[in-house]
Amino acid sequence: MSSEEDRLKFLIEDAEKLHGHLGPFLVIGVRMGVIAQKTLKEKMHATVKAPFSTPFSCVIDGVQATTKCTVGNQKLKIENSKREITAYFKAPNPSKTLKITVNQKIVDEILRKFSEGASSEELAWEIVRKSEHELFEIETQ
Repeated sequence: MSSEEDRLKFLIEDAEKLHGHLGPFLVIGVRMGVIAQKTLKEKMHATVKAPFSTPFSCVIDGVQATTKCTVGNQKLKIENSKREITAYFKAPNPSKTLKITVNQKIVDEILRKFSEGASSEELAWEIVRKSEHELFEIETQ
């Protein structure tokens, strides 16, 4: 395992402790937060837009665990959506922003596999193994 894979595993375990269990949408949030940290390299504010229902809202805890943007410290805003799962990250410098949108095909695949009886843990590790390009559309400004 590379040091980057080790770090991701550690962050996922940390997020699982915060969230209470492991699941694919938690890992999606962790992966979003890792990309934001890697891209912006500084303290940030985040807005997560996702359906306010489980399992989709689990993305929020993944973002909180990796970025330390929380509702409590007022660095995280949450917006409800019907279907879309997108995170916006903004560094203090107004010229640094990042938009990460989850590929809807991935969401549909997760839901299909859930309906076929796949476990949350199994699907979480599938998300770990997917590339950023499979999971997300990433835009920087």
